[in-house]
Amino acid sequence: MQIQTPSFIFCKLRQLFSDNVFTFSFLLITTLYLSADWFMDRYFMPKNISFVVGIILWGGICIGNWKRKIRLSVDFLFLSFTVFMGYVFVCSLFTSQYIHSVYIVSGWILFVLMRNRKNPTETFNSILAVVGVLSALYGLLQYVGCIETQSYFPVTGSFDNPAGFAASIVLCYPFLLCHSSNGKRRTFKVMACLLLIIVVILSGSRTGVFTLCVVTLLFYALRYRKLIHKRRIFLISGGALFLISLFIGLIYLKPTSASGRVLIWKVSAGLCKEHIIQGNGLGSFKADYMPEQAKYLSSSHADESDRILAGNTNHPFNEYLLLLIEQGLIGIALFLLSLIAVFRSNVAFDTPAILTLVSIAIFSCFSYPFKYAFVWFMIIYCLASLNQREVALRTIRFNKPFLLIILFILCFFLIKNIIFERTWKRISLVAEKNNGLLDNELSVFTKLYDEWNGNPYFLYNYASELKNVELYKQSVNIFLHCESYINTYDLQMQLADNYYQMECWEEAERRYKLAQCMCPSRFLPLQGLLRVYVKSDNCILAERIALEIINKRIKIPSYTVTIIQEEARNYLRKKNI
Repeated sequence: MQIQTPSFIFCKLRQLFSDNVFTFSFLLITTLYLSADWFMDRYFMPKNISFVVGIILWGGICIGNWKRKIRLSVDFLFLSFTVFMGYVFVCSLFTSQYIHSVYIVSGWILFVLMRNRKNPTETFNSILAVVGVLSALYGLLQYVGCIETQSYFPVTGSFDNPAGFAASIVLCYPFLLCHSSNGKRRTFKVMACLLLIIVVILSGSRTGVFTLCVVTLLFYALRYRKLIHKRRIFLISGGALFLISLFIGLIYLKPTSASGRVLIWKVSAGLCKEHIIQGNGLGSFKADYMPEQAKYLSSSHADESDRILAGNTNHPFNEYLLLLIEQGLIGIALFLLSLIAVFRSNVAFDTPAILTLVSIAIFSCFSYPFKYAFVWFMIIYCLASLNQREVALRTIRFNKPFLLIILFILCFFLIKNIIFERTWKRISLVAEKNNGLLDNELSVFTKLYDEWNGNPYFLYNYASELKNVELYKQSVNIFLHCESYINTYDLQMQLADNYYQMECWEEAERRYKLAQCMCPSRFLPLQGLLRVYVKSDNCILAERIALEIINKRIKIPSYTVTIIQEEARNYLRKKNI
């Protein structure tokens, strides 16, 4: 029996990963299905990290197989995409979240690797079609109860909500729809397409249902455009009327949700004014939106329905609006440049790559698809699949050491982030088990704070734990640090409670009022104000707030609201009011 040496094993591993089909499947499956409990964020972090890990492995092995210098053809699509990603990368350098820069560079490297792949596009398209069917079966098994979901939604796949799951199916749908088939295979194809459609409907994603209808109609309209040429006016009008009716019907299916998004868009429009050219910065929406919402709801422009609908928001539910807010007109212009490059590509518009890009474009109008690594993977693959009409502008030659250094830097920051997230997860579980921080856990939290990876949710968690062990001053300092990255109703309530415990009545009052302006339908800020006025012996304001609590319209009846109203009534009874 021959003993396999380490060099032999390494050679086999290199051959395995250098096979683009294997690496493509690895990235696809991990960014779609992976959900690891040993990360703090079990839905997003594993998928994002696997995205970078796969690219580092793929890039390292490919560089090892390439001879001498790497030749890269530069055309209009490559240039426009590189400029756009470069601009976003530069913007990411001005934030504390270095992991954003890692994802951006990884995405660009993946684009380069995919444009230089040897395997035919049909192979990858078939893989995507199969994976879409498997994902739909996964969701169907969740719906019938064979697989448990970690959310209150009946169908989420391996994602945190139906939006990400529906997006994953919809993006795979064009590759199944465009797959050539005959005889029995055609029957299987039709059944598979119906399966995907049914599962998207079961997920409850209105954007997913609408996108499926648009893509299906667009595919058949383009595929059989010669046959429908004579009746094109009638058919186009009928298709447009169907889509408009469907859109309106989906809106009235959940009118409150639709009205809430309109409110978010109105408030978000106000964030574009200050730095319209360069934008407010990457990740600025989470810090700026809720104060802007408080400002809008306190003005005369808002009506009572707006105040009832308002809630915590960390995304505008529109990727184009988010791009305008954070990247400004420069980001929009560079995005349009990339869009022009797509339209100039020498590809028929009924191909799966174009239809998938159309799906992403529709989803981006009403949801947050770019939150997921899988969507980034799909859009990069689709862009890399487009063949340009133009001859390459020039050819760039890269030295291997240059690319290896980039991959090493990515690997360093990725490992650093993994260690941080894992330590945070471990110490948070210990703190939860002990119902608070012990001295050992507190020292670990302090060390993590010194090595902070830029995740604002760590700051929120750390400050909350400090508050639980009554270290109010330290908690305030961390919350104030967190406020510059993510400013929410919950954060303002936490700050207000800290100031209340420290008997800083004026600051506590200001924070409670800000929280109330952010979400006017909530009762907890009014309870906090009542207690502040009682403690500071401000009887006039206390009586006014107590009456407001009793007479306030209840959005969702709950035990907490009942308790707060009873507290207000007891105060008024004591004052004989």
